[in-house]
Amino acid sequence: MRFIVREQANEKPIAAGLLRYERDGQPTGAVEKWRLTSPMAGYEVLRVDLDARDAPSGHSFLFHLVRQQNGRFERLGARFWGDGMIVEETLIFEEQRITGTRTIKGKTYSLDAPISLFWFPSSVGLGLLAGHVGEYTAVTLNTQSNSYTETFDLQNVTLNTSLGDAKPLTIGSRGFEIRPFTIQWDNQSRTIWLDENNWPLKMERGDGLTAVETRYIRY
Repeated sequence: MRFIVREQANEKPIAAGLLRYERDGQPTGAVEKWRLTSPMAGYEVLRVDLDARDAPSGHSFLFHLVRQQNGRFERLGARFWGDGMIVEETLIFEEQRITGTRTIKGKTYSLDAPISLFWFPSSVGLGLLAGHVGEYTAVTLNTQSNSYTETFDLQNVTLNTSLGDAKPLTIGSRGFEIRPFTIQWDNQSRTIWLDENNWPLKMERGDGLTAVETRYIRY
């Protein structure tokens, strides 16, 4: 697993896993590895490595989120490789604003948006919205623009989310009760399946792309 900031000796592991991406039941070559740790009382660090270098897109994403155990975000580091460019980004979650910078091809852009719900573009990132059912204003990172200068810019969207009934899921020899959590914004829709810890074990997209947890550990 690749990191923006490597795990330190004082961090206590909480959970870890690996999601495999498939299209119509066939592996795409993309995998999403993640680790959740606690560096000190009251804080958590979430590291995510979404590696699609062996998939058709060839893209790579790294995320490093520091948050309080009550769910309040403090800082996010993000990296993107693909389409002939590298994007480096840092966000600070203040009381009223999300501020930061992103650097693309040697040029640095300032970032600023009102504080609101936030997620980053990965299956684990979608899980950051768990617990919020209804209509919300939210902020995410732009991955849909045709202009490279807008890649990973802060994007304000209106979210509609809903939670469905539980169903069983087996990972290896372990059984889970998971509930579908559907997230809709603009013309996009995702469904993630959450376990009792509100953690995504499965993701479905309408075009046949899925991600399924193949290795899930709670320490």
